[in-house]
Amino acid sequence: MSIINTVKTAVKNPVYRSVATYIFTNFFSKGVSFILIPLFTNPKYLTPTDNGLLSLFSSNMILLAPFISLGMIQSSAADYFKKSKEDFSASLTGNFFIGAALALIATLLLFIFQGTLREKFDFPASFVYILPGLAFLTFTGELLFALIRNRNEVNNYAATGISKSVIEYSVSVILIVFFFTGWMGRIWGIAISLIAVNLYSIWYYTRNGYINFSFQVSHVWEEIKFGVPVLIFQLCVFMLGATNKLFLAIFNVDKHDLGIYAIASILGAMMGTIAQSILLYVQPQLYKALSEGDTSTTSLKRHFFRYLKLLSFFAVICVGIVVFCYYFLINRIYLSGLPYFFIVASSSFIWALNYFLFLFLLYYKKKRTILVVALISITCSITVNIILVKNYLILGDALSGLVNTLIFSAIIIVVVRKLIKNNSGNASLQRAVTI
Repeated sequence: MSIINTVKTAVKNPVYRSVATYIFTNFFSKGVSFILIPLFTNPKYLTPTDNGLLSLFSSNMILLAPFISLGMIQSSAADYFKKSKEDFSASLTGNFFIGAALALIATLLLFIFQGTLREKFDFPASFVYILPGLAFLTFTGELLFALIRNRNEVNNYAATGISKSVIEYSVSVILIVFFFTGWMGRIWGIAISLIAVNLYSIWYYTRNGYINFSFQVSHVWEEIKFGVPVLIFQLCVFMLGATNKLFLAIFNVDKHDLGIYAIASILGAMMGTIAQSILLYVQPQLYKALSEGDTSTTSLKRHFFRYLKLLSFFAVICVGIVVFCYYFLINRIYLSGLPYFFIVASSSFIWALNYFLFLFLLYYKKKRTILVVALISITCSITVNIILVKNYLILGDALSGLVNTLIFSAIIIVVVRKLIKNNSGNASLQRAVTI
């Protein structure tokens, strides 16, 4: 009965409802994609070659997006609370021009090296222009979502996110099924959905007064100085995920066991999606408190434990659903992957707690600290991956993720504890001077 009462209380709580809305929005796109797998794998519409090109496109987008965004989404999220509306509007407008310039640079580089890319990776010539353009539209779209989130417009976030997914997959299905456009139909679906979001963003910025062309050159330099460490950190995270699979390929693990592990990894990664959704609500609340000078240890602990409570509540639901799926929905041949799921899910859970602490480095824009943390983490992680995967193969791969996350925990706790202590002291001094 107590469990039922807990659930009823959570449903009535506006915080839990907001978080649930973010979770539903994030999973909506993934759910539609999952439902369309039979269609997108039907050779009549998309051949294996088409899906191979889409996979190549996706991988290159993941690599290119951090270069064009250059940490400006994280910077903008903090600036919303730290700057006046006029200054924030100027910096936001400046970010569009910086992103556009970086997209042009990316296009130029891809054009110069397109011969090498085509020879080594079968890189289509059209990717030279498609990738930077869509990466830029993705960046500007994410700026809009970050602003909506910071303004605590939960329903608007959900409506915009779901509408984007509906447009993307509707256009893709129409072009692929009725016009037989192959992989280009899927790309056009993505492109049109991003164009729709950015058209809405122009109206939204204009209506709310967030367009200001009075930005200065110094802003560009500040964004670059902050963006480079963030870019390295994002690339480190990407490389760590990729190196695990590389090591498994090097040691030629059994493909049957690898398939079981792959499913467990996908299900375990759901924990990360849930954590990301919760952070969409928690991050603006934390940044608002920091901008108001509420940096006491007691206050920050309250924010952390509220986040931990939310994360734990939805994590228990996630684990329960996955365990049910393993025993009653998924073929029992995959049941041996359940221990892998718990390891991967635990890693995702701990990483989510780490990222909450990492938000402090992003808010205070500790560029050098972010760079040092990223470099130390990737060095330790590669070492751990080599040792564990070599000796324990798939189990080693799963455990390496957990060990690497715990190493990052130790580093980030030490760094952020010192940062909070220093800023708490400064805030107390400022209040004393004011009095």
